[in-house]
Amino acid sequence: MYALHPISVHFPVALLLVSSLFTLLALRRGGAEWETSAYHCLIVGWLAGAVALLTGTLDALLQLVGPEAPRDNALIGWVNAHAFANLAAMAVYGQALLRRRRQPAILANAAARRGYLWLHVTGAALLVVGGWIGGHLVYILGLGVQ
Repeated sequence: MYALHPISVHFPVALLLVSSLFTLLALRRGGAEWETSAYHCLIVGWLAGAVALLTGTLDALLQLVGPEAPRDNALIGWVNAHAFANLAAMAVYGQALLRRRRQPAILANAAARRGYLWLHVTGAALLVVGGWIGGHLVYILGLGVQ
């Protein structure tokens, strides 16, 4: 069976990072269209990220559980780090999505904006780290490569 996770991760990563970029552009340029686009990317990116989390969990179970599964504790540690970073990124971006849904004009409020921007920065950093670990798992450790 072909691994589903590698197919499903590119869109959520791109959409969530673009959401953060568009949010910064909305602040810099002051256009409502940037903020609207950022919000839409955040919604679709978060939903697609939920699919990526499900496929990642499924692929990890198929590759790491069973009689033929690798028993390398270092590999399992890398998989756990990858899962933790991406779960944390989804939690952070989910919090940003909830804040934006509850307060549509969040960028106009200086106090609320600061926390919202920190969520975007933290989420983007976690996505980059999680993506790097995922690349390390595939290209260096050979997980999922047949």
